[in-house]
Amino acid sequence: MNPNEKTDLRVTYTTAGRPGPFEKTVTLTTNIAGQEKIDIFVMKGEVLEAPGAKIAVVPRRVILAGAERDAGKKQSFTVTNEGSLPLVITAIRSKDGKTTYYDGVKEGNITVEPAQARSIELELPGNSGEKEVREFILILSNARNVGESGIFILVQYSAR
Repeated sequence: MNPNEKTDLRVTYTTAGRPGPFEKTVTLTTNIAGQEKIDIFVMKGEVLEAPGAKIAVVPRRVILAGAERDAGKKQSFTVTNEGSLPLVITAIRSKDGKTTYYDGVKEGNITVEPAQARSIELELPGNSGEKEVREFILILSNARNVGESGIFILVQYSAR
């Protein structure tokens, strides 16, 4: 630019996926000796979280030992929607895909309204092996806080 020449400066802060407070300094870099970097202004504010469903599950870990390890167990899980839009559970399955505990296509999706909880009972299979084994159950849903892979529940079969 030439001396006394003006230009427009447009600054954008992309907030997608960045809820919470922020403070950003806009710095101009020049070739002027002694003024190579000039702080122009500071943007400060708070990005509100986009509406969506958020899932929480209790318990997240189940330990099967003794007779339960061999025979399996009916286990109740509390699923809470901590978000602002309905939570829709589409499937519950083992991580390896071999066991389907719930299929929303066949049985209809499970919906949990905002600030509500629902109990879901799963029949956990037994495991007659000798070693400690860990298996993961995935709950697939539209929850914003777990991504496409779903939320994991750990089922631990204790060693004999």
